[in-house]
Amino acid sequence: MSTATDEALAVERRFWAEANSPDFFRAAIADGGVTVIEPMGAIPKEMAVQAAGQGENWVDLEMSDLVANEVTADCVVLAYHARARRASDGTPYRGSIASVYVRAADGWRMAMTCHQPWAWPGE
Repeated sequence: MSTATDEALAVERRFWAEANSPDFFRAAIADGGVTVIEPMGAIPKEMAVQAAGQGENWVDLEMSDLVANEVTADCVVLAYHARARRASDGTPYRGSIASVYVRAADGWRMAMTCHQPWAWPGE
């Protein structure tokens, strides 16, 4: 992986670890950024920031089948299967995730992410 994809991936991991931090979401989502999570649908940045205030952090994150592409010097695309557990009670989450990051003057910002939750066979 390139430095750009490593840096974008580090931000992506922070979204899981700091899912209850409106300050992190405000700083890490690009202006005009969109989050798509069912059943809520497309969520603009400010709604995602507000929702983070009621969110919960995730632990034991596993990313499999990771695709990390530096599309341009200022755009990175990540796609992967995720497994994680809610920090508070261990509730599992599994999903297919796709995120697009753009370079800002002071780091990478998420421009779009889409989470498609699903159950893994045998669980």
